[in-house]
Amino acid sequence: MVDAFGAAGPRHWKGRRARSRTEEWVKSIIEDVRKDTYSEEKGSALYEMSFHKELNGRQLDAQMASVELINVLRPIVAIATFIVFAAVAVHEYPEVKHQLQSGSPEYLEMFAQEVRRHYPFGPFLGARARKNFTWKEAEITEGMLVLLDMYGTNHDERLWSSPNEFRPERFKDWDGRLFEFIPQGGGDPAKGHRCPGEGITVEIMKASINFLVNSLDYNVPVQNLSFSLARMPSLPESGFVMDNIRRK
Repeated sequence: MVDAFGAAGPRHWKGRRARSRTEEWVKSIIEDVRKDTYSEEKGSALYEMSFHKELNGRQLDAQMASVELINVLRPIVAIATFIVFAAVAVHEYPEVKHQLQSGSPEYLEMFAQEVRRHYPFGPFLGARARKNFTWKEAEITEGMLVLLDMYGTNHDERLWSSPNEFRPERFKDWDGRLFEFIPQGGGDPAKGHRCPGEGITVEIMKASINFLVNSLDYNVPVQNLSFSLARMPSLPESGFVMDNIRRK
């Protein structure tokens, strides 16, 4: 489902079918939990979503409950893309590995943010205009397809010094600009279309990066780590292949 959100044609259709099948499967489990034919521990996401009540006191519709439960899992799958690019960065820029191994929380935060800026998750986002409007002298008409160039904004030399260089230190004095750093959408997540899970994304990335550099030794065989800006979500062509993996 996550892999097909920006696709067109057969890959998108396959993703939509997979989403429908998953929702029906989860819906059946929720219904079994409600009938007590499937045992689930109170406090778990499955239990709480199964018995959640809306403000009017009605139990959440089973179909909607299945969608919301999947929404708990979907971001974790999406975050895996950023983790793959983090592993690529450690490999492509070995000079940062020593600093990550130092255990500095500040550097780990900067590294995670630079991975999100430097590499694409979604190179762009698209939407249809719901009404006519003008934005910075550009006339947008109802129904027009409008694209947000996330990768281009994160590499705009008017906003970022030496944008094509991988430099975690650029985030040392970063002021949190919401419309210039947009790896997961722009603006205030409470008011606009910016991912509300952005903070969770960064924290999971940090935990994963710390584990990768401080708890594992591994080899990286020759592979194709190039990525396409026409694919959404984007990933290295080969993924990120590791072998001879062992704990330190």
